[in-house]
Amino acid sequence: MPTTYIIATEHELYSQVLALRQRILRAPLGLDINNDNLAQEVDQIIFVYEEDKEVKGCVLLQHYDAETFKLRQMAVDTSMHGKGIGTELVNAADTYAVQLGKHKIILHARATAIPFYEKLGYEIVGEPLVEVGLPHRIMEKVLI
Repeated sequence: MPTTYIIATEHELYSQVLALRQRILRAPLGLDINNDNLAQEVDQIIFVYEEDKEVKGCVLLQHYDAETFKLRQMAVDTSMHGKGIGTELVNAADTYAVQLGKHKIILHARATAIPFYEKLGYEIVGEPLVEVGLPHRIMEKVLI
């Protein structure tokens, strides 16, 4: 049965999280996730969507300031697109942030992902920027 939950970098599924992020976020751009600073992820909250012991989606929350988390590294297996996994992961992150007393989540959305985040209540706040060679927009959601 599919489940969404939080893991740590020491968890046995973390290697699958890295492999999924490499396949979805880095390899198409000719990048290698092993060149990223992964040490900082020890202090981040890693949400996984797991089905039959396989990670099909993930997203990370990074402490930004006393009131804010930064959502980062959203990845869903291409075979699972359109099944609500990304929405479930973002909703889990939003709920978790509220439980911890955070009032806002920010993110840097690739231009192609902006409509997805807008459907979930995120709004563009800021000028366009380029990250990993792609256009991005800063978005935020004020949490209730």
